Amino acid sequence: MALIRDYELSGTGIVIENAYHIITKINVEKRLQDVPGPVDTSRPDGMTAGSQEVGKEIYWKAGYLGTIAVDVYKDAESREAGLQPIGFIGVNPSDNANGVNVGTAGMDHICKFFIDTETTASQMEQAYNHLMTTEYYSGSAASG
Repeated sequence: MALIRDYELSGTGIVIENAYHIITKINVEKRLQDVPGPVDTSRPDGMTAGSQEVGKEIYWKAGYLGTIAVDVYKDAESREAGLQPIGFIGVNPSDNANGVNVGTAGMDHICKFFIDTETTASQMEQAYNHLMTTEYYSGSAASG
């Protein structure tokens, strides 16, 4: 499976139409308990305001966390031919195995999601489903 959407080569203004975005890795981390927020003794509850903000649970809530690495190719044929990707989207620089430019600054936060251990969907399927819910990949076509 892959997602098809335009991709801008970092800092060039060159846009590759219908680029082929494929997940190459999902790292899984089990967070055993919620990460406590910083202590703020000036508040009655002792917790820093907003430290466990709704909508930002990925940064503090317990559960299985998936971290996604995406390689971006000119098209499916380029990937099948073994050509180099034109871009990388992800959190961990070590997942950028081909050393290509990271062309989507600020995308690291969308590359993390909670893995649902109760579903029959695979982690890969869940990762693609997660990406499709993000603003960046909204409206992208799925391939394969």
